Amino acid sequence: MSDSTYAHAPGPQQAGLSDFSTLFNFLPIGAYRSLPGGLQLRANPALVRLNGYDSENEMLLAVHDIGREWYVQPQRREDFREELKRCGHVRGFVSEVYRHRTRERIWISENAHVVHDAAGVVLFYEGTVEEITDSVNAAMALQRSESHLRQIAHHVPGMVYRVHRARSGVLRYSFVSDGVLDLYGIAAQALMSDPLVLRRFRHPEDIERLDHEVAQAYASQGPISVEYRIVLDDGRIKWLHTYSSAAANEGDEQVRVGVAIDVTARRDSDALRGERDRAEAANREMTQFLSRVSHELRTPLNAILGFSQLLDTDAATPAQQRPWVHEILLSGRHLLGLVTDILDLTGAQSGRIWLKSLDLEDLDLATALAECQTMLAQDAAVMQLLVHNTVVAGAVPRVRADRRRLKQVLVNLLSNAIKYNCRGGVLSLVARQRDAMIELDVVDTGVGLDGAQLERLFNPFDRLGAQRGTVPGTGLGLALSRQLAQAMGGEIRVQSRPGLGSTFTLVLPVAAGEIAANAARI
Repeated sequence: MSDSTYAHAPGPQQAGLSDFSTLFNFLPIGAYRSLPGGLQLRANPALVRLNGYDSENEMLLAVHDIGREWYVQPQRREDFREELKRCGHVRGFVSEVYRHRTRERIWISENAHVVHDAAGVVLFYEGTVEEITDSVNAAMALQRSESHLRQIAHHVPGMVYRVHRARSGVLRYSFVSDGVLDLYGIAAQALMSDPLVLRRFRHPEDIERLDHEVAQAYASQGPISVEYRIVLDDGRIKWLHTYSSAAANEGDEQVRVGVAIDVTARRDSDALRGERDRAEAANREMTQFLSRVSHELRTPLNAILGFSQLLDTDAATPAQQRPWVHEILLSGRHLLGLVTDILDLTGAQSGRIWLKSLDLEDLDLATALAECQTMLAQDAAVMQLLVHNTVVAGAVPRVRADRRRLKQVLVNLLSNAIKYNCRGGVLSLVARQRDAMIELDVVDTGVGLDGAQLERLFNPFDRLGAQRGTVPGTGLGLALSRQLAQAMGGEIRVQSRPGLGSTFTLVLPVAAGEIAANAARI
């Protein structure tokens, strides 16, 4: 049906809109009337402001086709029309759109219905528009934080978990790391679905002792440290060591967080004393590492919680969005508590970074760098940095690297260049090919480093005195990044002078396909 079908649609007076003009004009959310083809007929002041215009007339003159000009994904307009055609209305239709005048990308939620004439002919659409960018961004940030938490738990040996026990004795797990697969051969989801599934693996001779230890720990709400055997489905026997302690109770549930690790090798070793001493030393280093990392983890979660609390207490937050904000708060607090509990219980071995096998592939360095820049754009904005990035797609050959590890290294180098830069300084990114290697320079205009600091730069936990300042960090990022670069066949170099900033150079192999293509051309 074309827009000409609606050429004789009644004006505001004919449709009775004047009876509701006050409501229309003073609604705190956007309201509109449009033709199915995308032509805007009316827009209230809130919608005009949302789109960056000063008046309704200005906006109506600028908007010609909503589907093509407003939605980031044009197909959303067709989805919107199909739902209206099917149901006669839409509720909570969430889309990413452009703020029409500025082309800024925002998120909105729409409610709309179809207006017919007496003969049932469609006249126009009427609806409301609420901007929900803050809520969507907060939810996305929460998802990223949960993903980071799982990545951390992935590097902790064994299984990390959080378990709830009701007064009735019923158990449920609210977090289980993927390490349970290595220990028991079952997926984390299987344990989440059936909290008693692990009992069938217990060695018959250890069941009574283990049950007694666990019962005492729950009764006293004290810590537990116990070793016991399990029998796997293939008949193999493992020794596990489980550490757990009570966390803050939730309602009538007692909550415990813990970690279970495989100690079979230690138990079977003739050098038991030496293994025990090394394990204790490793635990001390692990605790030291995670205590320093805790600030890095809590900072983004606290920001999410603080922002969510502002939304929750803001009287302008629509009632429809309050349950979403409340859910973000609850989940954020859950994650913050989980991070704190895990960091109090576990650690990492200094200087012995265990890496899973790398998944090397041919990657576009410019794309990976752009993704990492986006993640840190807000931090750069806070520091008021001028970013010069000359690394664009096609400017340099692809590199041979592991996608996740490459981004981990890039994020660390970019984050350091932002944190240790001068406010209002410059961050430059330059790449070049040198023989069979690609070199990426990350250049800052910070305070720089002297010779003594450069010698200690890649020592784990050594922050070169920055721990006495206000810049957060753990002192492990560069050490880990260099190991990752070396594992991918490259390296990290640094040049710096006090007062003249620093240049960190990431060196990676050129993709095998690029080398073959060059050889063919020769």
